[in-house]
Amino acid sequence: MTLQNQFRFLLRYFWVSDRPDLKWRLLGAAGCLVLAKTSNLATPWLLGQTVDTLDQNAVVDVWVLSALGLVFAYAISRLAALVFSEGREVLFTAVSQHAIRALTGYVFAHLHRLPMPFHLSRQTGSLDRLIDRGTKAVDFLLRYVAFNVGPTLIELVIVSGIVWALFGGIYALVIGLTMAAYILLTLQITTWRLRFRRTMNAADNMVAGRLVDSFVNVETVRLFGNESYEASRLDEGLATYETAANRSRFSLMLLNLSQTVVVLTGVTGVLVLAALDVQSGLLTVGAFVTLNTYMLQAFQPLNFLGSVYREIRQSLIDMENLFEVISEPVEADRYRERTLSEQSVIQFQNVKFGYGPDRLILSDVTFTIPLGQTVAVVGETGSGKTTLARLLLRFYDPVAGEISIGGVNIQDVSRYALRQRIGVVPQETVLFNDTLRYNIAYGNHDASMAQIDAAVEVAGLTGFVRALPDGLETEVGTRGLKLSGGEKQRVAIARAVLKEPAIMIFDEATSSLDTATEAAIQANLERVAAQQTTLIIAHRLSTVTHADRIVVLADGRVAEQGAHQELIDRGGLYAQLWQIQSQSVQPLGT
Repeated sequence: MTLQNQFRFLLRYFWVSDRPDLKWRLLGAAGCLVLAKTSNLATPWLLGQTVDTLDQNAVVDVWVLSALGLVFAYAISRLAALVFSEGREVLFTAVSQHAIRALTGYVFAHLHRLPMPFHLSRQTGSLDRLIDRGTKAVDFLLRYVAFNVGPTLIELVIVSGIVWALFGGIYALVIGLTMAAYILLTLQITTWRLRFRRTMNAADNMVAGRLVDSFVNVETVRLFGNESYEASRLDEGLATYETAANRSRFSLMLLNLSQTVVVLTGVTGVLVLAALDVQSGLLTVGAFVTLNTYMLQAFQPLNFLGSVYREIRQSLIDMENLFEVISEPVEADRYRERTLSEQSVIQFQNVKFGYGPDRLILSDVTFTIPLGQTVAVVGETGSGKTTLARLLLRFYDPVAGEISIGGVNIQDVSRYALRQRIGVVPQETVLFNDTLRYNIAYGNHDASMAQIDAAVEVAGLTGFVRALPDGLETEVGTRGLKLSGGEKQRVAIARAVLKEPAIMIFDEATSSLDTATEAAIQANLERVAAQQTTLIIAHRLSTVTHADRIVVLADGRVAEQGAHQELIDRGGLYAQLWQIQSQSVQPLGT
């Protein structure tokens, strides 16, 4: 996205069509800006007139009235400049804060619409930093480019014109040459310094990613005793940032010194010329003061523009990362979307899929899950069982073949509508750092307390919840680390049950449970599944013997399918796996 398109994109957040109050605030800020600059330009002239009045031999009464009038006018001009500047900030802040809020919300929603491969390749902490830096950069750019840099450049041109008109071309020439040298120097050195900012940003993203990743996985870190290793990995990123920051600061010192030398040279030249003209009578003392004030008014904005330009270039880099994410294509749904019928018959027809051209997972997979029936998919690790669930949820789309529900290709249905029909109990349950109630009710935010209690009962959590001092208000910790694996899995079951979906997917849903608990919950799940079309993905065959049909995967293909006893009698791969697993659970000595 070009810089022009970026600003065009941002404009809609600052010039909001459905918020006339914000439009008026923006126009009011622009009006305050004009009045503030006008007051600033009048101040030096009023000061010079005051000095000349004090230097005249006039009638005392007239002199006093004239001098005092100019003094008050000067004071009012200074005050007006400050009042209008502050008014501009107050008015624009309301606009900018609303814009940042809206933009942050847009980026957040956009990130949730990006394909799974994008998120799998990014670290959570780096995305958080990216949004934070990017939105702050947007606020800075719009605030300073629109209300400081542009008007200040115009002010510099006007000041140069006033100096030319009042004092002659030589003064305007010296000021103009000084401005040109200052701007050229700032552009050159700042461009050179940008490499350090990019390095700092990359290191900052790396540090944030590693920091968050380490804390999110703190249990794993401690299990392997890798606290020192994690600290050293973090320090690598910090060291890179430190080096770049030091170089950036040194280059800033060079820039500041160079700018100061240029400004001092210009100021000295103008003052020498003005002093000589006062000595020769070509300028009055008041004119000298006016010239000096206009000169300071010209050179002070130069210092401001120098620092702001540095910040603008740095903000543009910060904004680059934000727009890289915004430019990422979201999960696209087909233009002519269709709705799913109530007939939730699921068909996998010649489905082929791979996570890459050299990593084929599924090849020509075909099977059907009839309405209201339970079909289990089993197979050895890596056979593609979980991938089938991901394809059904459209986290990925098959490279060939078709998956349909009720005769409708799921690629013709919006992902949101599809996922609203499906409940999932994943193999690895990750919970929000909130209460048990929040995590269970995540399946249905509008659920009543009675519905939540019923889901808790189905998941076998009732006794556990009653034993907790805070009950459902118990905090589960980051990723649910305060709960055991079995407890988290039962929360996931309750969450999925509460959703009351037409289709249920159980991906190793009871793998973390003991045998007795698994048997009790299995009976509950069977009652729930009796009203739904159910896909069970399992490694332990003992959990799928009740299924209406069992699909056996091997090397990404359907090796065989049928009911449990039918497959046992057939003596194929399923029977072999059943024999192996049955032997592995025999007690010692038998």
